Amino acid sequence: MITDDEFEGLFHEAGGDFAVPARGPDEILAAAAPPVRDGSVVPGRFRPRQLALAGTSAAAVVALTVALLTSSGGSPAPLAASAPRHGIANTSTASTSGTNNYAYKAMASPFPPGAKKAASQAANAAARDIIATGTLKLGLSRARLRGDVARLEALAASFGGYVSAADIVETGSRPGGTIVVKVPAGSFSSFISKAEKIARVRSLTTSDTDVTGEVVDLGAQLTALDDERSQLEVLLGRAGKISELLSVENEIESVQSQIQQIQGEQRTIATQVDYSALTVDLLVPKAPHVSSSPNGFGHALHEAVSSFVNGVKALVAHLGDVVFGVLSFVVVALILFGLWRSIWPWVRRRIA
Repeated sequence: MITDDEFEGLFHEAGGDFAVPARGPDEILAAAAPPVRDGSVVPGRFRPRQLALAGTSAAAVVALTVALLTSSGGSPAPLAASAPRHGIANTSTASTSGTNNYAYKAMASPFPPGAKKAASQAANAAARDIIATGTLKLGLSRARLRGDVARLEALAASFGGYVSAADIVETGSRPGGTIVVKVPAGSFSSFISKAEKIARVRSLTTSDTDVTGEVVDLGAQLTALDDERSQLEVLLGRAGKISELLSVENEIESVQSQIQQIQGEQRTIATQVDYSALTVDLLVPKAPHVSSSPNGFGHALHEAVSSFVNGVKALVAHLGDVVFGVLSFVVVALILFGLWRSIWPWVRRRIA
């Protein structure tokens, strides 16, 4: 079925392709008039050729009139109801070569020139999803470690944030640690400025990651999976066999699992966009090593005691070797004596 737009286009084309007679309506009326003989009209019907010429000429005049009205901004009353769809109007203009050129003009916009583009750019900038993160290294003393951690926690709470992770060591040779604070993205810069005043800043690094493309991609995937699930639910209602029902249900479960996974990723990204994370490293200087070796008389006494202890250790070690040798000799002697006592009676009888 031909649409209104196609009909109007064909109508314009027919009007443009028709060559208008030089004398216009006079020639058309003369061709359509009945024959006159001796001053009287000859009775009878028009010939087919004359009727065809008259009809074609009339259609051409109407088409040309419509084309001229359309190109000048007007439109015939019968065609006013068939307005072009989607805000596009077709216009045609007759060129000097006799052919028609078609142009498309958008409907008038209520916005002033450039305002719509500027509003679109502002909306796009505001709609971008940015994940802001940073690392702040603070140098502080061992005595202030616990107090500074408490101040960071209180500062995060004052900005509507919270501490998501903490690893603090207060004792030992290497005190310090790391604390991860999350605050609303809009207050991230202000929070960093306040946190820098808690202790001496060693270094600060921040970064912004644009995840708008990833968010759009996840949204498109979710829409496609929702459509697929809807189609599968329709198929589930039409399935007649048990095997078909089981197969469609398995497909629905698989699609539902993918939907839940994507929704989880969307929630994770949304949380990272809404709350910026700052990792604060608390650096406590290592305590200087104090030597326990005394000087002067104490040093001499220490050396004497050490020498005595070492000598006793050496004597005990030597005595241990001596004792072991004596015990070994006694054991061997007892074994030989026992053997001699057992053999001696037999030897004595042989001699006698």
